[in-house]
Amino acid sequence: MYTILRKYAPTARTVFGLLAVTLLVSTVAFAQSDVLTSDETSGSYAIGYFIGANQAAGFPESQIHIVNPGKTGGTGITGLKLGGGDLCANIYVFTPDQQMSECCSCKISPDGMAGITLTQLTNNPANVLQPAQTGAIKIVSSFGASPTPAGLPSPPSSTAVTALPCDDGAGNVAAATAYTEVGRLDSWITHVRILGGSFGPAYSVTEIEFSDVRLSESERNKLQTECFQIIAAPTTGGFGSGHGKCSCGISM
Repeated sequence: MYTILRKYAPTARTVFGLLAVTLLVSTVAFAQSDVLTSDETSGSYAIGYFIGANQAAGFPESQIHIVNPGKTGGTGITGLKLGGGDLCANIYVFTPDQQMSECCSCKISPDGMAGITLTQLTNNPANVLQPAQTGAIKIVSSFGASPTPAGLPSPPSSTAVTALPCDDGAGNVAAATAYTEVGRLDSWITHVRILGGSFGPAYSVTEIEFSDVRLSESERNKLQTECFQIIAAPTTGGFGSGHGKCSCGISM
């Protein structure tokens, strides 16, 4: 008696079924391990890229403009505390190898604007031996700094009344604290591209709006913690070298 062995050949339906199960399991695992804290319609989190940083003199410099459209309402209140719709633009600058190079927080009043040059975001890198020439810029909006340092659990709530300054002038910035994102900021950046030409180098300038994207809890915590690590004062256990903190330029 002979036994007939049949070779198993998966059908297309079987293959697609296995793929569907794999994607479902992956989605469920992500949902269990991370939480989306804002979506792309909120304007609380935006990302853009830059080119031509620290390039040769003789060419115009890229500019970043960040506007507070007044989504949180009110009129800006002067002084250290924030209120009346003032927002912090928490800025994080990355090199192409995913390393955070600099971070800072800039206060912007309702209907106000921050004008920042690319040099002000890239000329004080945490790694002084590797100044960024190209990379990514991420911006998260908040009412102000949290009283809780980054790396610790976020406070139950963060309001304009209790929020601390975006930058207290002593090296403490909102970007390095456990703030909760809120409000909306709109941002643009110019790109200066050097072109070849028979009469010498030429250039073109274009302006591109930052893309609003979703923000997850893990991404927010990572941004805050990495910023804390590169600019924290020596007394709090950070590097405290003075490097890694960018400049706000002119904010209103």
